[in-house]
Amino acid sequence: MRRASRIVGMLLCAGLLLTGANRAEGQDAFAGVWRGGNDPYYLWIGTNFNDFKTKWESLSAQNLRLVDLEIYNQGGEQKFMGVWRGGSDAHYLFAGVEWNEFKAKWDELTKQNLRLTIVRTYVEGGKRKYAGVWRAGSDAYYLWAGVDWNSFKAKWDELNNKGLRLIDIETYFEGGVRKYIGVWRSGNDAYYLWAGVDWNSFKAKWDELNKQNLRLTVLKTYEESGQRKYTGVWRGGSDAYYLWAGGDYENFTSRWHELAGQHLRLVSVATYPGCGDCANHVVASKPYDYGITGHDTVYHWPVDIDGSNKWVRLSALEFSGAPFTLPFSNTNVKRWNGWLYSPGSWHHAVDYAIDLNRTFPIKAAAAGKVIFIGWDNWSGNTIVISHNVGGKVDAFRTIYMHMRNGPAADCAHAWSGTVPTLNGDALTNYKGHLNASGCLSNAGSRNPSATNWGTNAQTIAVAVNQQVTAGQVLGWAGDTGPGGNGGSDATANTHLHIFFTVKDPTNGHFYFFDPYGIYGYPSCYPTATTGSAGGVCVRYPIAWKGGAPQYP
Repeated sequence: MRRASRIVGMLLCAGLLLTGANRAEGQDAFAGVWRGGNDPYYLWIGTNFNDFKTKWESLSAQNLRLVDLEIYNQGGEQKFMGVWRGGSDAHYLFAGVEWNEFKAKWDELTKQNLRLTIVRTYVEGGKRKYAGVWRAGSDAYYLWAGVDWNSFKAKWDELNNKGLRLIDIETYFEGGVRKYIGVWRSGNDAYYLWAGVDWNSFKAKWDELNKQNLRLTVLKTYEESGQRKYTGVWRGGSDAYYLWAGGDYENFTSRWHELAGQHLRLVSVATYPGCGDCANHVVASKPYDYGITGHDTVYHWPVDIDGSNKWVRLSALEFSGAPFTLPFSNTNVKRWNGWLYSPGSWHHAVDYAIDLNRTFPIKAAAAGKVIFIGWDNWSGNTIVISHNVGGKVDAFRTIYMHMRNGPAADCAHAWSGTVPTLNGDALTNYKGHLNASGCLSNAGSRNPSATNWGTNAQTIAVAVNQQVTAGQVLGWAGDTGPGGNGGSDATANTHLHIFFTVKDPTNGHFYFFDPYGIYGYPSCYPTATTGSAGGVCVRYPIAWKGGAPQYP
């Protein structure tokens, strides 16, 4: 789903709180490097150069200086993303020119005691263009551009021996050769360059160098031969640090927001194509918290609200443990809906059904204890099971809704429990459905349709406080409650609506999560019921036992 660019960012300065940062449409994967800091900060994503330049001028006046710049192509237009931190020194931004003009500007600004700190290149109108950021300085410097790796590495070795340290690197593919650009400034600290490796190798090197008091200062990523590669520059340092990669826009900016509160500042950012339309759907358009009738717990959407901004509650979604199997064994049952019903319509659950007419036995998705059974006025017969996982008591809960518990009991609850809570069209439609399906207001005249209300044998099969095993039968799928069937006729909507929830250890509250780790609408999920949930659209932990949904 495409959404209009929106503001998401934060500037903290002398008690002033400002928000900013456009969404990077189409660039749905991000990586970033954080270092310790307490200065003001800002992130601005996904805008054209004119708007970017305007923001740069505005933030410059607030003593913020650009520390990283990313440029990417979206829909044939160059988009700009910037990272700012506190600073009051002289500075300069120059973009959209060919090499000779860029080099001339570099020479000109050098004489004004401005030093290039960021260099970027991109193709526009069939021509290679360059962009750069300069900061005040009178130290030694060097710029080396348009060479292959061996030449670049040789120059890097040469300049290191002359007391010059690489402060930025850019890479691009041209004429069948990967080429490199580097910017050096004076320095005598420890250093390291690691280039063109996969994520696991890069992360292992990052871990190794951190222990040697080397801190990643520049992160670059690109795709080559169908594989994503990473390149980094390290400099001496012993401050706090953090590396985050592969998240979508919501995930990345939520991490950025969280780390800012931990006195970590973003210093380098990269963006690249990710999950596309299936990304960025954890945060719903409006709050969603659910309290089950007669139950003592409210279950929450996994979102934190700070002023006008909404952030993914990462402390809830970054859980460990994968205890779940599918809550049924009938191979005719299919996944019907996911985290969203459709683009822009949030669900926060998973629906399973055969054809919306036939029922099937519902089974416990994992071993646990039944802690609630009752009629929810919106979702009908509901069972809640608590699951202890990984030594954590009540770590997860699964909530099974729209179940059947005998037509007579269900009809009675519909009229005595649900009907008094409704009004307007919801009340009119639900009464229409009850009457059309044979569940009349007059108990003596009722003749509930088996298609809608099931049979006397289809009842809840467990009791409160009962311990259940994984795959144990709980009851039968139905369409009880207006949430299960809010139509005005006898059309059936037989399915299982199941919430997966996790206890956030930071506050003890329960939050909805997607066991597939996808958080998208139906087409974003594997087609096969037991299909693998892997790939770039899985940005959060998978809760399925073995990493993919399997029958119990």
